[in-house]
Amino acid sequence: MPFTTLTDEQELELSRLSRVYWQEALRCEKAKSYLAGCIMLGSALETILILMVNCFPDEAERTGQLPRDPKKRNNLLKWELFDLLAVAKAAQWLPSAPNGDRNSRKAQIGDYAEVVRMVRNLAHPARYLKDHYRKKVTNNYLQTQFELVLLCRDWLQARNNKALLEHMKTEGIP
Repeated sequence: MPFTTLTDEQELELSRLSRVYWQEALRCEKAKSYLAGCIMLGSALETILILMVNCFPDEAERTGQLPRDPKKRNNLLKWELFDLLAVAKAAQWLPSAPNGDRNSRKAQIGDYAEVVRMVRNLAHPARYLKDHYRKKVTNNYLQTQFELVLLCRDWLQARNNKALLEHMKTEGIP
């Protein structure tokens, strides 16, 4: 395993933090702070993906998509959402279309997870100017983020459930 996995304490805190981000997004929705809500949901997805890589480090390594920078690669908590999504798509936890084609019928959940990342990155002023100049992040953006993060969570949960059932079967647990 080329990177350090989380301690039990870190894992519990990240699990709690994913719920905090979700609750903050709901508060942002009520306050009509749509950009802030989108950022919170992107952070929630990032947290879930860190936990996923932590659960399946060998699968993550086999993808060949770990961060190239050794300082980053060796510490899971230094990975960025971009890195986590690359691993999740390569491992087929969040399948994607060839070439990440979001504009066709071939688009899959991994391609839409990239949309979550792109909208979350509007927190960076230069990115906002480049990708969203003179536009507002509206409630529609936030609702789409909610839907996409839930879909990603469901895909990741299904992968976890599958692994658990396989483990139970090999252990002879009915």
